Amino acid sequence: MSWHVGTETLERYSRGAVGDTTVFSVEQHLLGCERCRDALAPSVDAAQLERIWAGVAVTVHAPDPRRHLGERVLIALGLPEHRARLLARTPSLQPSWILAVAASLLFATLAARSTGGDLPFLLAAPLVPVLGVAVAYSRSSDDPSEMLSATPTGGFRLMLIRATAVIAVSVLICGLATLALPRAGWSVAWLLPSLALTVGTLVLSTASTTGMVAGLVTAGWIGGVFVTGRLTSEPLAAFDGSAQLVWSGLLVLGVVVMLARRDAFEMGAPR
Repeated sequence: MSWHVGTETLERYSRGAVGDTTVFSVEQHLLGCERCRDALAPSVDAAQLERIWAGVAVTVHAPDPRRHLGERVLIALGLPEHRARLLARTPSLQPSWILAVAASLLFATLAARSTGGDLPFLLAAPLVPVLGVAVAYSRSSDDPSEMLSATPTGGFRLMLIRATAVIAVSVLICGLATLALPRAGWSVAWLLPSLALTVGTLVLSTASTTGMVAGLVTAGWIGGVFVTGRLTSEPLAAFDGSAQLVWSGLLVLGVVVMLARRDAFEMGAPR
């Protein structure tokens, strides 16, 4: 260890008198530093700690009647139970959200078939994972960001796992819906914009709330598609070959920026 937590900081930490940034830093350090854990011990109320731990143990080991099919399937596939729980409790991986997305894409597909063009579907499909990420990290009674903050292996790695799961499910649903599109040639034109917009949403969420960022991304996407179509006199200009190169570049840029800002995710989940 190149540094250790100061005595005063440890004492304030034991009283809950430090800010969130310091809490995350101290707790991450304590995981690997026996010396600082020993220094913290005298400041901790042992009886209170025992009561808290007993309550946690009872809750953790008690059978959970709310464990649903998705969590059981993930565990059966070999995923550790704690990670299966964090994934299965993601709001945008819940059956209600998946059914809502499927219904929305059904209407978009029907609109595409009725107009003889793919624009309604291509406009809606890239927003599915964007909104899925926003729902996954929205503030609610079942707030996953609190679980992420309290998980020692949380932060950037766990954010990637959950975001990847949301994206995978969204892409699967959209991919199935493309089978009903009028023109098969445009069936995957939504994929690169979808990935680029989703990564951009995650990156920008380190500076603002995910819901606000997703709203701005959604408005910008819809406006950009129509403006591009009007300027080029081609409604699908945002999806043609040149546009796909642009989306590829934006996706790579977004991934690079996200990796460079990984420390921002280590302080907690998107908000």
